[in-house]
Amino acid sequence: MFNSIRNQLQVYFKKANLKPVGQVLSSQLILQALSFGIGIILVRELPKTEYAIYSILTSILAILSILSTSGIMIGFTKIGGKIWDDISKLSSLIKTASSIRIYLTAGAFLISATYGYILLTEQNIPLKQTIFFLFCILLIVIPEIFKAFISEALLLRKEIATVQLVQLLIQSSRLLALGLVFLFFKELLSIGLILTITVISTWIGYFFIKYKSSHLIDSKAPIIPEYKKTLLHYIKLIWHNELFFAFQGQISIFLIGIFSTSNSLANLGALGRFSIIFNVLASLVGNIYGPKFAINQNLKQLKKQFHQLIILLLSSSTFILTIANIFPNLFLWVLGPKYAGLKVELSLVLILGSLNLLVTGISSLNQTKGWIKYRTHFEIPLNIIVLTCGIYILDMSNLKNVLYLSILVSISNIILCIANSIYGFKTYLKS
Repeated sequence: MFNSIRNQLQVYFKKANLKPVGQVLSSQLILQALSFGIGIILVRELPKTEYAIYSILTSILAILSILSTSGIMIGFTKIGGKIWDDISKLSSLIKTASSIRIYLTAGAFLISATYGYILLTEQNIPLKQTIFFLFCILLIVIPEIFKAFISEALLLRKEIATVQLVQLLIQSSRLLALGLVFLFFKELLSIGLILTITVISTWIGYFFIKYKSSHLIDSKAPIIPEYKKTLLHYIKLIWHNELFFAFQGQISIFLIGIFSTSNSLANLGALGRFSIIFNVLASLVGNIYGPKFAINQNLKQLKKQFHQLIILLLSSSTFILTIANIFPNLFLWVLGPKYAGLKVELSLVLILGSLNLLVTGISSLNQTKGWIKYRTHFEIPLNIIVLTCGIYILDMSNLKNVLYLSILVSISNIILCIANSIYGFKTYLKS
């Protein structure tokens, strides 16, 4: 009887193809542990005034990363989901997309640098230092122009281990360097040094993935006009939404940076370290569910995958929120005594993280199929209405109120994402 049950379980797990899931979960647990270790070193060791600046720089980097992929990844996964098993076509797609993204990144940097200059000026940062900070951020994003498409191509081909290994290499080299500085040259720890270490580790990861994906990179691969047309179509279709989304995603940092103090900004940045908890699930979506959804052409199976993802994200978020509300002091102890007494803010940050995870998950699936109908028409007006009403009603100098507003914005985006999914499933067979 025992052998029969064991054999049935083996058959089930084989059919479920859980090996990729195990690879992602195990590597992401290590990756997020490394990231969390880096974050805690910075939270505990940097003065609040400096950590406030670090939070702003992280916000700038996030905006630049979003804008430099504006719409192009939607077109890439849509095309890649159909040609993933043809290396020559995939090489051409990578080259075509990379050639376009160079120009996207240049434009994105002008926008994000302006945003960063405003916030850094509010914190009384000297001009020379501001220029150095922005230049370092640009150096962090430049290798992403190529690495992002190579990673997505590898995921479509189910070469998940390579992508995970690159991420682990970047974070482990960064943690090792910061750890050595912390142990032996603690007095040298500064934002400038942190940025320099991040730049070096990012380029190490780029050269490594370029080496590991040599079978996908062909310098002689032609730029295909048909691919370029599709990629440009999605860029034109969604660039204004991406611009707004990039800003809206950092609205908490922006409002606190403009209306409140560096102390509140540091509190928000420190509590934001716990959003790393949701990154494991977000990576599961990006590395497993997204590519799998992209290459699947069966409507019944697509619906099943979609529902499974929603259940996974909701149940996981509920568990995280329950633990945090039972043991809030344990969470805050990790950040250090400078951030004690932020129990309510902690709960709000984790609720926001849960909602944003749901937005990310549903959006990731929608984008692989190009299901963005309502997003292009209603996302900006809906978010503007929510933000305007919130800023008018709530006191934006209070961190709690800023988090309440961000939660309302996230809820409105979830509604929009679900509407896109419903429309996508209804029209899928006709597309």
